Amino acid sequence: MELGSIETLTTKKMDVNASYELALKQQSYTANSLEGCVDLALNSIPNSAFLRNAKINSKGKNITVVADIWITSKGKAQKNPDLNVDKYKKLFKAGMKVSWDHPKYGKGKGTIAKISGNLVLLKDVMDGSGKSTDSLKLPLSVLKMPKR
Repeated sequence: MELGSIETLTTKKMDVNASYELALKQQSYTANSLEGCVDLALNSIPNSAFLRNAKINSKGKNITVVADIWITSKGKAQKNPDLNVDKYKKLFKAGMKVSWDHPKYGKGKGTIAKISGNLVLLKDVMDGSGKSTDSLKLPLSVLKMPKR
């Protein structure tokens, strides 16, 4: 007899800042209680975190749960990747003179012509060796306010 379905099930503490990925789809576990089924499922795979799309059935004294098993992902989750971009957009505006000193992009100075997403188009660019170029695109995060 089908008892119902539940979106998310776990017996472990969930970390809201963690990143998760699907490990197994529609696996079946049987025990004498719902908690027992969930524990069986979560203990069957290392780093398991929760069950999703669970269908719960009962047959006699046994409970069966069929669900997707999700694990904690090895990659770090970012709360909101646009947060950093917004922070830089508030600091820098078109027309501002800026500088940069970055291992990948070198040194230089220029004037912001346009900000698009996390990229900046610079004009009147002068690199660290004094060479002048018309324009250059750089990530917003490498820019600094020039020292006065």
